[in-house]
Amino acid sequence: MSSMLRPRFFCRVTFVALVAALGGSTVAPSAHATIVERVVAVVGEQAILLSELRERAKPFLLRMEQQSADDASRAAATSQLYGQLLDHMIDEELEQKAANRANVSITAHEIEDALSRVAAQNGVSVARVVEEATKSGLTEASYRQELRRQLLEAKLMNLRIQGRLHVSDDDVHMAYSKLVIDERRQQPFQAAWIRIAAPRTLPPPVLRSRREQADRVLERLRQGEDFAKVARETSSDGTTRESGGALGELKPGQLPAALDAMALELDKGGVSEPIRDGDDFVILKVVSRGESQLPALTESRDELSQRVYMEKMNQARKRWLEGLRRQTHVEIRL
Repeated sequence: MSSMLRPRFFCRVTFVALVAALGGSTVAPSAHATIVERVVAVVGEQAILLSELRERAKPFLLRMEQQSADDASRAAATSQLYGQLLDHMIDEELEQKAANRANVSITAHEIEDALSRVAAQNGVSVARVVEEATKSGLTEASYRQELRRQLLEAKLMNLRIQGRLHVSDDDVHMAYSKLVIDERRQQPFQAAWIRIAAPRTLPPPVLRSRREQADRVLERLRQGEDFAKVARETSSDGTTRESGGALGELKPGQLPAALDAMALELDKGGVSEPIRDGDDFVILKVVSRGESQLPALTESRDELSQRVYMEKMNQARKRWLEGLRRQTHVEIRL
């Protein structure tokens, strides 16, 4: 199915994600392969058959068979696809058993509504959605069945966690901070440092006095003294002292690990606490960095809240399925 027409439900990633996970490798089946019916997994008392697994794999095999690859790559990709797909089918069977126990079901009307929503989201007709599904190797019946599975999972998860998942301001701030750090990993920056010599071989009282010296230097900076001036007066690094501790332009990863991690955390003009680096205590300053292309937190709060909610939902689903597996006999025979 074209990516434009994949159904979008908040707690499900469709099987098309498996194709991306394979890196685009071809998994075309042998033209002369013989299909032998056998059980590939048992979930409780329910068997999953090889023919069922092959049927579910058809859209992905069709999508990928136009690419070329050697026999070894084909075999490896086929094995990976079947393994991931079977794991997915086991989860679905566990969910169906849970739905049966909870008397949860999906009606034909709900499936029709879902089809209409998919069509509306993509600005096309329901007939076009079905047409695209059949082009991908699905029958209309199998596409509707896939919608039913997604709706059932959504209903089960809503039933289990309704009112239990909350997104706090701290959650949103942490999500935004992660985006900021990810962006900074790609940006060069200007930095400077002040190094206070503190070899570990010094007696403990002397080491404590060196740490206290570093703390006094930091306090001067917090009181507003010029970083370059303080560096020239106090830094033990002869290479950078006269230039006010300037390190020039750096790329993420060029500083020692602890300093590099701190540089990612610091905003422009930010100064770190003393950090142990080798035989020195180091106070690091980010002098400048490229302008962020991210929208302001206030502008992206709603989108981030939804993203955090989905992450929590997926984590809750994973824990729930792990619990179901522990409670149910699951045997894989692939």
